[in-house]
Amino acid sequence: MKVQSNVTNDKSADWGYKKPEDGWHVVEMGEGIDAMKDGEGKLVKDKKDNQLWKFPAKINEEGSESHGLDVSIVLAETGFGEKKIADIISAIGQADNFEKAFPGDRSFFESAIMDKIKIKLPGQFCKMRTELSKDGKYSNVMEIASLKFKPEDVVKGKADKKGAKKEAAASEPAKESGGDW
Repeated sequence: MKVQSNVTNDKSADWGYKKPEDGWHVVEMGEGIDAMKDGEGKLVKDKKDNQLWKFPAKINEEGSESHGLDVSIVLAETGFGEKKIADIISAIGQADNFEKAFPGDRSFFESAIMDKIKIKLPGQFCKMRTELSKDGKYSNVMEIASLKFKPEDVVKGKADKKGAKKEAAASEPAKESGGDW
């Protein structure tokens, strides 16, 4: 073979994957939001037969050791998955624009809505708090907030009722956000 492995019984191969530092990061949403598929192109579902979706995202903090690291969000086509999408749209400051474009009781997973999300989300910014899983294998996104959110205003995980939580949920436009949903 043209390429040989370095793996032996007493040696592993390091592929260079790095996990982000625990804590808050400025994150840029990426291109390629889509239903997840396996190597054969078949849709990937969770244990309860819910379709899985991937929302690509990378840490965008020049000078940080975590800059450029992947913090993509995988979510299921469930009520909690819809909540995650609503939180992402709110965190990038587009909740009001989104509601104007898609009024009423609708699902984020409707084709027309998801097609618009795929176009509008990439290039938008928010903050995400990551935390290493207990087994040390994964870095999980634990919280999401607007760029205006100030984690230092949160005391022991609980925000001042008039302060940080209200600001995190505010629909303030983020960097380069467009209002034409």
